[in-house]
Formats: sequence, structure tokens, C-alpha cells
Amino acid sequence: MRMLDGFNEGWVDFEGGRERSQKGTMSIETAIRRLVSSA
Repeated sequence: MRMLDGFNEGWVDFEGGRERSQKGTMSIETAIRRLVSSA
């Protein structure tokens, strides 16, 4: 949970910084459906 907070609050970041990250919106249902279908 703290890692998610870190990404959301900006104190944990991906290599390459904000210039190379992609952000978007997705419902929790879609996210779970995609995770389950790829398992």
C-alpha cells in the first residue's frame, strides 16, 4: 500500500521520470479482467 501511495504522491517514480511514464484512467473492473485473462 505504501508503494501505491508513493507513486500517487510522487515520492516513488519510474526510471526515466515523468517524461517516459504513461498515465491514464481505467476502471477496477477492466484492470481485474485484464489481469485475470492474462493469467
